[in-house]
Formats: sequence, structure tokens, C-alpha cells
Amino acid sequence: MFMKQVMTGIFTAAAMASLLASAQAAEEKHIFKFDDVAWQETGLEGAEMAVLWGKEEDGSAVYAFRIQPGVGIPPHTHSNDYWGMAIQGNWAHIDEEGREVITAQNAFVRIKADDLHSDRCAGPEVCINVLDFNGTRDIAFPQ
Repeated sequence: MFMKQVMTGIFTAAAMASLLASAQAAEEKHIFKFDDVAWQETGLEGAEMAVLWGKEEDGSAVYAFRIQPGVGIPPHTHSNDYWGMAIQGNWAHIDEEGREVITAQNAFVRIKADDLHSDRCAGPEVCINVLDFNGTRDIAFPQ
């Protein structure tokens, strides 16, 4: 439970800082490149995140995750469904039974609330994924 609270706090703080930077940039531009996004550390080496638009407080935020090739996010769940797509790279999605599906720019995913899953960037290039949660975003790592 303590680890869940720590990880949730780290992810929330990173997203809030990113949201402020994105809001400031949005006032000046109308086209945004992923190279210019205010990426924040997630607490997992090789994985960064940013709020692209919307607000975390009301659950309207849309997130981007940048994951280095070969980096995996351990099995976890979320309290709300989300839709996601790979903007760049090959995103490996692993379900609770260990079945792995690689999605690239030709597909998108829907993950239901409380479904245990893990993610990995299958490379060869950096993965950039965009996720839109049905409500607020959280993450829980079961022990």
C-alpha cells in the first residue's frame, strides 16, 4: 500500500508540473512537437510522461508517455478505463495471462479499469504513447 501511495504521488507531481509547462506553451503556439513537450520523470527509469492538454483535477487530461526501447512498466492496474495509441515505436501490451500484443501506428487499445497489465517499448525506436482515461488517471502496482 505504501509503494502504491508513493508511486501515485510521484506520477501526480510529475503530471502537475508538466501541465503547467504545457499550459504556458499553449498560449503561444497552435502546433506542438513531441520533442518540445515538457517531459517529466515518472519514477521509473526510462519512462517519462506529460500532460498534453486538459486538467488532471477534473479528469480531462490527455497524457503522453515516452518509453525508451526495452524499458518495461511492471504489472499494474488503473481505476478507470483508458484508450491509448502508439504515436511512435512499437508498444508491447501484456495482459494478465502474459499474452503480448505489439501495437504500432496502425492500431489503438482499450484497457478496462482494474485489468492487470504491463507495457514495454519493443523498440527499435523510442515509444511515444498517448493515453486518454475515462476520468482521473492513477496507477497501482500489486505486490
